[in-house]
Amino acid sequence: MHISKQKPVMILIHEIYGINDHMKSVIYHFDKVGFEVYCPHLLGKVKNFPYVSENEAYDYFMNKVDFDESVKIVLNVAKELKTKNALRDIFLIGFSVGATIAWRCSQYDKLFTGVIGFYGSRIRDYVHLAPACKTLLFFPKIEASFNPLEIAEILKKKDNLCVRIVEGKHGFADPYSTAFHAESKNSCFQEIDDFIKMCLLEE
Repeated sequence: MHISKQKPVMILIHEIYGINDHMKSVIYHFDKVGFEVYCPHLLGKVKNFPYVSENEAYDYFMNKVDFDESVKIVLNVAKELKTKNALRDIFLIGFSVGATIAWRCSQYDKLFTGVIGFYGSRIRDYVHLAPACKTLLFFPKIEASFNPLEIAEILKKKDNLCVRIVEGKHGFADPYSTAFHAESKNSCFQEIDDFIKMCLLEE
């Protein structure tokens, strides 16, 4: 069994809405199971957006935040933690745009023990990337802007990567969303638990 003097780290990457009740519930979950959790605030001066302001939140993220800057922020947090303890296990988990950011970060060797992403729609723009660590991606069967099955077919050929398609729509893991699908969310979190244990055993 993997033994560490320090708690493993989970870096949570939020959605376009910021650190809302859903993100707080994920922070609580991983804190409770033994992680030291970090959730970088990517929205700058804006605290967060309500779900009814989806279009405004999306425009703000794309125009004021963007993926490149978000990737830099997340990598800086991880590198700072690695500088303090090179042996420390660092995991990433992201939801929606956060999953795409996590996917882009997964290509950096020797930084992350494992990467997890939920319904990262824009991963379809970065299918050429190859994860350098164990990576687990969840997509719903139904997405408005693309066919998850087609993306899964492309991605599943890559090393270090496991792709799961589950029942539901974008947002299925969020209990505060109208798209919430409890059964899919619970099965994914059980798989995450197994994935984390596997990653730690292989270290």
